[in-house]
Amino acid sequence: MDVRRCFSIAVLLLILPLAPSRADDSIPSEVRLPLKDYLSLVETAERVDREKAEALAHQETPVAEVVSQRVVLTVGDDEVAVVSDFEVLLQGAALKPVLLPVAGFPEKVEIRDEAGRTGPALAAAVAAMDGGGGVLLAATQAGRYTIHVTGRAELGTGGGTGRVSLGIVAAPVASTEVDLPAELAWNSPGAVVVEEGVLNGRRRVRLATTRGVATVLDVRRKVDSAEADKLLAQSVVLTIVQLRPEGLRRHDIVLYEVKRGGLGRFTVTLPPGLEVEQAATDEGAVEPVVENGRLTVHRRHQLQGVGYLVVSSTPAGEISLEALKPEPEVRARYLAVSLAVAADVHPLPAASWARVDTSDLPAMLSDALTALDLAAAWRLATDGKENAKDVRLAVAPLPPAQLRDAVVRRRDTIALLTVDGTLLFRDSFLVDAHSRAGAALDVTLPAGGKLWSVKVDEQAVRPLDRGGVLSVPLGFNSGTRAMVEVISVQERALPPGRSQLAFDLPQVTAPVLVQNLRLLLPEGASYRFRRSELRWAPEVRLKTTGASFGESNVGGNETGKPAPAKPAPAPAADGWQVDGVVITDMAAIQASTDRFKKEITGLQQGLVGGVKPLPITIPESGKALVLSGVLPPAHVTVELDVKGKAKS
Repeated sequence: MDVRRCFSIAVLLLILPLAPSRADDSIPSEVRLPLKDYLSLVETAERVDREKAEALAHQETPVAEVVSQRVVLTVGDDEVAVVSDFEVLLQGAALKPVLLPVAGFPEKVEIRDEAGRTGPALAAAVAAMDGGGGVLLAATQAGRYTIHVTGRAELGTGGGTGRVSLGIVAAPVASTEVDLPAELAWNSPGAVVVEEGVLNGRRRVRLATTRGVATVLDVRRKVDSAEADKLLAQSVVLTIVQLRPEGLRRHDIVLYEVKRGGLGRFTVTLPPGLEVEQAATDEGAVEPVVENGRLTVHRRHQLQGVGYLVVSSTPAGEISLEALKPEPEVRARYLAVSLAVAADVHPLPAASWARVDTSDLPAMLSDALTALDLAAAWRLATDGKENAKDVRLAVAPLPPAQLRDAVVRRRDTIALLTVDGTLLFRDSFLVDAHSRAGAALDVTLPAGGKLWSVKVDEQAVRPLDRGGVLSVPLGFNSGTRAMVEVISVQERALPPGRSQLAFDLPQVTAPVLVQNLRLLLPEGASYRFRRSELRWAPEVRLKTTGASFGESNVGGNETGKPAPAKPAPAPAADGWQVDGVVITDMAAIQASTDRFKKEITGLQQGLVGGVKPLPITIPESGKALVLSGVLPPAHVTVELDVKGKAKS
């Protein structure tokens, strides 16, 4: 303890006896401790700070890296056997997964730790990456791990020649050993040859690779000095036409594949009328130079392998599909279109083109083509010797889609059949409009129908009659949503005995997303559902009453919960049932309950807009059938078989 602390404690001891000790004047936040306890707390705090500082000083720096990498390739007739060995160091508190580059498909993976443990006792595992590219090592304990991977990779072209991608080198110390037939030549750009020799007809090469560099192995057949200077190359021509609101855009892509020799420049013959605006190669953008209808681009390095040339232009007038003609042989020619506006597009003559999937286009341009969002692609099926005037693209813009002023998001309809046969309809529409100002909902009543009342957001309105079509104005309130209620009646006669009841619902011109229909039927008759554009929905529940219309009876349950379901009775002899449920027993509503009255409360309207309601008697009890539909047609009908009591 230092001198300052001793002096402070001594002063504190002298002052404390002089201070008055009153319980009512004590401050709750003050704590009085004996000197021994106070000194113990100070010592404990200092010890905890020292322990934290020591733990921080001895904490390991997080490390997750590949220390060494060794790859052995054995070239066969059609594929390459790949053996990869990695040494991975993991340390620190947070252990991160490590990506191990593996060529081809890994068939078997073995992991060992520093103690030589493997299998279930090891606290590490590997998983293959989706789409290839390597495996991922994850461990729960720090340490040094050894991973041995065996697999195979395809050469690509077959016949013992082609290219194998080995991925990006992950270790600072990495080597690649190649075992291939002595008669084949090889090349690995960026790698340094450490050792090379021939034994028993096999060539063995050991290479040193650089960390962070993508490594490839090209295997090809040897040629003599006379043929070494001859160029062997092919090309693929892809024409992309973009149809945009501001106009057309054309991109001609020439893919080059050099199998022997080198290509120091790209020379293509341009079709008549094509004005080059931009040009680029796999080495970057270039300044196009056109002389006598030929575009020549000089490369900075000779092309040995795969490269490309892109020429962009803006077509004027008729869209000619006459393609660029490169110097190497054209192996295939494709056409693709990208549409930003609605149009019907197809190449002419139709017999010369074969429709292909966009995934069949050259894989080298997959990323660029995905960004363009291609709509369709074709391949030239003939030898391409048609007249240039006949090879063109036909474009027919499609008419714009009709813009709806209003959409009915939900329609709830109650159709009530009275004892005397009168039909009463109550329609509730939840309408969405772009702007309620000037928008209207057009309703057409069925033949013989009469309007009772119309409301918009609980406000009575008078609709406009336009030749039998009632136009309900949605008003000028702010917002785009409105609730519209339309009540109408239709006088009918329901004969006794067996008969059929068929009626139409009021029609609306606006599209309806969801429609629910509740058909309330009087007691004293049996009913069988025949058909409708809407589907029978036995499980639909009425939100206003809490009642369930379906296979269960609805009684006077005062709790507001649906009555428990009871088994349906046996089918009647005359087969009056739907999906095994007898209609006569469906949703029977007791005569003395308040639930049926709540359903018909909104139907008992008074005088609205000068329209006098018909003198009809609304029943207090009955049966119910629930129908529903998604995106129903404008014309909705309902047909029922009715078996009423015969007159005595």
